[in-house]
Amino acid sequence: MPPKTDEETTYCPICGSHPVASHIHSGDRQGMRYLHCALCESEWHMVRAKCSCCGDAGQLDYLSFDTPEAAIRAEACNACGGYLKVISAERDPDIETVADDLASLVLDDVAVAGGYGRTGFNPFALPG
Repeated sequence: MPPKTDEETTYCPICGSHPVASHIHSGDRQGMRYLHCALCESEWHMVRAKCSCCGDAGQLDYLSFDTPEAAIRAEACNACGGYLKVISAERDPDIETVADDLASLVLDDVAVAGGYGRTGFNPFALPG
């Protein structure tokens, strides 16, 4: 395991990949955000309310189909133009980060149509 540092990283500290999504936990890690790697299934902590790509905290929008409190939202940053999905186990305890990222590809279309670029990586979404 890599040495523990106080510096937050936007890349997986184990394999170096981009996160597939942010995962908001329930239970004993209630409300904490972890970036989730689809390649090695690692998670690493990043504080909420800042862009998981550039770190900006002032220019975030949350896109969803249902309500602002939806279990799956896209966190879009107006500073860097990137977005990453936020998958919330607080709001849906049966949610699964990688699978629900794939199940919500229409949300990706909405974010891209809004001028944002995906900063996450899901290897299961690659063309065959």
